[in-house]
Amino acid sequence: MADNTSQVVTDIPHAKVKAVAERVVQELRLAGEKVAAHHAEPAKYPLPEDRSAAEHLLAQRFDRLSDAKKKQAADAVVADLKNAAGRAARLGDLARVDLRSPASVEAQIQRMPFPDRLKFPADELKKLPLLLSEEPQAGAGAAAAPTALHKLELRIHSVKCVAETSELGSDEISLAGTSVDESGDALKISPFEVRSFDDGDVKTYTPPKQFHWFNLDEGGAKYPKSYFVTLVLAEIDFGGLADYVDQLLDMVRTKVAAYLAAAVGVAIGASGGVLGILIGMAVGAAVGWAFDQLKGVVEDDVFAPVTLSTIIPSLTSRWDGKPESAAKSVEYRGFGGDYRVTYSWRMFN
Repeated sequence: MADNTSQVVTDIPHAKVKAVAERVVQELRLAGEKVAAHHAEPAKYPLPEDRSAAEHLLAQRFDRLSDAKKKQAADAVVADLKNAAGRAARLGDLARVDLRSPASVEAQIQRMPFPDRLKFPADELKKLPLLLSEEPQAGAGAAAAPTALHKLELRIHSVKCVAETSELGSDEISLAGTSVDESGDALKISPFEVRSFDDGDVKTYTPPKQFHWFNLDEGGAKYPKSYFVTLVLAEIDFGGLADYVDQLLDMVRTKVAAYLAAAVGVAIGASGGVLGILIGMAVGAAVGWAFDQLKGVVEDDVFAPVTLSTIIPSLTSRWDGKPESAAKSVEYRGFGGDYRVTYSWRMFN
């Protein structure tokens, strides 16, 4: 019986899927550059009429920046646009996207042929190296089978302020997020206020606070099943960050599925098993990468979201023989601040 696994999603253990996710991030970066260039020269770099285009989501965040930050971002993009050779080296075929066009970045890319270098057989999606062990654990056959547990939760143990942000006064910290289940369905997790923090303050939840839970019986009996939660920690004054991350994640999910479909030549729908794990990791990693790539263009220095994942091989699998994973911590740094969130996964009935 394989153990459950738990990790922070920062990479994708499949080179081709990783390359596809990186292309999604490049597309979003181009949309952010168009927003910044539009600020500098609106007539020369028009925003698309399509209100669902990524440019309009990113423009909402760009508008929150100070005038000085807007000018700094716009000047950097306009200067970079003059470096055709550098952009071609960095963007490859995507350097052909014309930010002066009234068409959205996405619309222009859709008219371009999908690069041969990113194509691979659909069967490759069934491979997930170095992540799941299908071998029985030593002594597993001699022990009685554990009780089947049908629910899974992510629990928050504590939030610690290592250093408060550069905002005046105490930090008013909230937590929000999004979840993706075994079938690729996403849900928004509404924000809640943690507390007011100064340097060294800790909010401890006793018992640990249920942040989100999943029904392990959903999606049929196909295992392994993967679950993802993106944690969004924010100073309340940042405003609207949770909604922005939620919309960004939804946009990334759609683009990852579309790009993977182009890469393998077949439609990618809701999927469980190894394919679901790969897609979930691609989305989770790409959201983090996109946020980092876009911060200098459409966002001030705030906390980047963190995506956590767990893989459940069966209803009787455990973390090192226990129904709850060891408590782990993730760090949030930005805006002069440093916060540590401690969490665990738990199966229960």
